[in-house]
Amino acid sequence: MDKYLERLEILIGKDKLRLLKKKKVLICGVGGVGSFVAEALARSGIGHLTIIDHDVIDPSNLNRQLMTDKDNIGKVKVEVLKERLEGISNCRVEAVRTFIDDDFRLRKYDYVVDCIDSLHSKFALVKKCHEKGIPCLSSLGTAKRIKIENIKRTTLDKTRNDPLAKAFRNLVKKEKYRHKIDVVYVDSPAIRSEKLGSSIFVVGSAGLFIAGEVFRDLLKED
Repeated sequence: MDKYLERLEILIGKDKLRLLKKKKVLICGVGGVGSFVAEALARSGIGHLTIIDHDVIDPSNLNRQLMTDKDNIGKVKVEVLKERLEGISNCRVEAVRTFIDDDFRLRKYDYVVDCIDSLHSKFALVKKCHEKGIPCLSSLGTAKRIKIENIKRTTLDKTRNDPLAKAFRNLVKKEKYRHKIDVVYVDSPAIRSEKLGSSIFVVGSAGLFIAGEVFRDLLKED
């Protein structure tokens, strides 16, 4: 077994570690939340990660996105993150620079994590996961918050205090989509601001929370 996973093996045992090495996880959107999800899973024995994002690194990303530094501004996010993850673990990482839309072709994965900002892209991805029977967990709003105490997992219809969740619910209702959507969100009022300020405390905590949920789901643990 890989030496870097020794401490994890103590917690879950060799058999479950072997199980994780066979798993394939897709992470769509590797900004603040998504970068933390990806690194946590890479450090936790997942055998194959596909990371998707269309963007490049901007100076405004430096306060919260895990793989960013002053030397890689302007570089493609997924390529920078792929290099970082492969330097950490033996996880196989596939980097894809693209948008998610209705024409996106979803391959077979054991799990999909949605960390996309665009509502229509989120909805398109979630629907494709449901159609293929792939577990999908969607990240909702983490901007305009500095407290981490109220990060929760629930279904979209039960969210509150989250403008992004409200907009997502409205879209789902408009489309008359009745499938339950599994989400992680921050159950606390957002700071009043016209701009989307973000802190690494909330963004990183949400990403690690999501990775933990995915990890347990893949091991079928409560």
